Amino acid sequence: MRIAALSFFLLTACPAPLAVQQSLAQRVHNATVACVALPAGPAKAKRCSDALLCQSAAESAAEAIQKAQKAVAAGGTDVAAESQAAGLGVLADVACRRGGW
Repeated sequence: MRIAALSFFLLTACPAPLAVQQSLAQRVHNATVACVALPAGPAKAKRCSDALLCQSAAESAAEAIQKAQKAVAAGGTDVAAESQAAGLGVLADVACRRGGW
């Protein structure tokens, strides 16, 4: 019974990997637009620094998600890859939220 409840929780509580990747891609796009839109100056430097942090964290998360998905597609599971993907996804979320995206 506990395994069924845990499986149900994981399937419904964790967003689909493609949706996470698409969300991160949209946030990186918004960050890039915000960076490019500002005129040169200290505010632009800060905004672009935040955008770069968002972009690099999102890229790492996307690569980790794809690695975990390859293991699933091959018929196996890689708990380390799945854990890394989840952790990097949270890190990317925080990095992008820092800039307001």
